[in-house]
Amino acid sequence: MTVNYAVTFEFDTRPPQTHRGTVTASREHVCAPRAIKIARTELRPVNWTSLVCCLLERLDTEPSKQ
Repeated sequence: MTVNYAVTFEFDTRPPQTHRGTVTASREHVCAPRAIKIARTELRPVNWTSLVCCLLERLDTEPSKQ
C-alpha cells in the first residue's frame, strides 16, 4: 500500500510545522508510524505539544472482486 500523508507538529508558542510525503507499507497501521518517523527526521521538532498524522490518499488500488 502506498499513501500520501501529512504530519503536523504543533507547539504552544510557535506556528505548526507540517511535512508531506509518500510512504509505502503493507498495511495502514504501518504507514502511520513510518510517516511520523520520516517527518520527525526531516523537521527535527523540539518541544512539540501535539502531533497530527493524516493518511490523505491511497495511491495504489487493489483489483476489484466481481
